[in-house]
Amino acid sequence: MADETKSKPLTITDDITVPVTFVNQLVNSGFLNGVVNLCFAVARFVPGEDGEIEPDLTIVSNLRMDLYAAQQLRDRLTAILEANMKPQKVTEH
Repeated sequence: MADETKSKPLTITDDITVPVTFVNQLVNSGFLNGVVNLCFAVARFVPGEDGEIEPDLTIVSNLRMDLYAAQQLRDRLTAILEANMKPQKVTEH
């Protein structure tokens, strides 16, 4: 008899109507009642009344996740950063 307590893998659906959101600033983070809260912004460069370009940070994404998802995110980000931010080799002359 097969072990019926094992769960089947979850099906993942990639809904093409979900927009991709670009962020370039984590502006706030917190933790409350077991939920990690992350607030992201994007920098917009809008001319002011004097014609000068003034950077404007606009909130574009608020992420909420449990600790398990936060650990997965941390692990994936660590791997990506380590692979892409290796120190440059310096050649001495």
